[in-house]
Amino acid sequence: MPTLGKCMQHKVWIDYLRVIAILAVIAIHVSTVFYKQYGVISDVDWWFANLLDAASRFSVPLFVMASGVVLLGRAIAPPEFLRKRAWRLLPPIIVWNLVYLVLGYFLWNPDHRSLLALTGTMIRAGHSYGHLWYLTMFACLMLFAPFLNQYIRGEKPGLAEFAALAVLFFLFACLDQGSLLVKAVADSDITWYAVFPLYILYFVGGYVIDRYPERFRFSRGTLWGVVVATVLIGAGLNAVLYRGFGIHEDFLVLNNLGPLVILCTFAIFILLRQQADRLKARPGISAWSDASFGIYLIHPLIIFTTMPLSRYFEGILWLFMVLDVAVVAVVSFAVIRLLRRMAWFRQIS
Repeated sequence: MPTLGKCMQHKVWIDYLRVIAILAVIAIHVSTVFYKQYGVISDVDWWFANLLDAASRFSVPLFVMASGVVLLGRAIAPPEFLRKRAWRLLPPIIVWNLVYLVLGYFLWNPDHRSLLALTGTMIRAGHSYGHLWYLTMFACLMLFAPFLNQYIRGEKPGLAEFAALAVLFFLFACLDQGSLLVKAVADSDITWYAVFPLYILYFVGGYVIDRYPERFRFSRGTLWGVVVATVLIGAGLNAVLYRGFGIHEDFLVLNNLGPLVILCTFAIFILLRQQADRLKARPGISAWSDASFGIYLIHPLIIFTTMPLSRYFEGILWLFMVLDVAVVAVVSFAVIRLLRRMAWFRQIS
């Protein structure tokens, strides 16, 4: 997933990073179901869900950092960069949003809303199903990425680049104006176009750490200490919010753009970068890495089919969570590998 890019010189350690990140994505979406059941499930199961959730929040930011590694620093003109990214991003954005829109209409539509109403919601939200927010955010980020790349490479932008930037800013100004009007008229928030700027920290950070690893020399003990501390603090604060104030949103403390997740993600990224020379190419890891984008796109459907089995694990839901993460990952991988035998499916996954 979600790096949505190939590098000219393959970096084996990025394959390992993608595998870790996609497993963490699945862990979040499995554990969140039980995290929101405080008082219904046992304390042991709830705390396991809370800790698993907190320990997996680095997932999407880690993918963005990987994208910075493989996409930045390359000698490529902005028009060519945008053409390649558009070809890679637009088909999945269109197809998978339509897939989840239709499935949502039939499978999870308790209010029996019309397909037209659900389409309007999708347009306002920027996606038809929760995890697809990443595609919209990443597409916005990619619009500005070639100009970031020029800055990083020390290339002087020409008049054409300045004109392109001016057009981009004008388009985003139009989106902002439109969102204000929609808020005033329909009391509906449109924010999807404004999510990407802070992800530039991860995007550029991944490139910088990979390019200058000697400047980020921290002991493994220190880095692991940061990871453990941020997870425990995040889980503890989540418990305070949930148990003390009834606030059950797990992303308030462990937001992708919050300090705890930033510190945790950078620590994990540096740990993996330090092992770059020791991590060997393995066909299995490479296959999982290659399928990670498709796994990201399809795994909620697998979770939807496996979640009813949790009723057979009453009192030991922590075991179900572990097994479900593994099962969802393996089944998603198998389905994607099978479907990608078709050339058209490779274009959208």
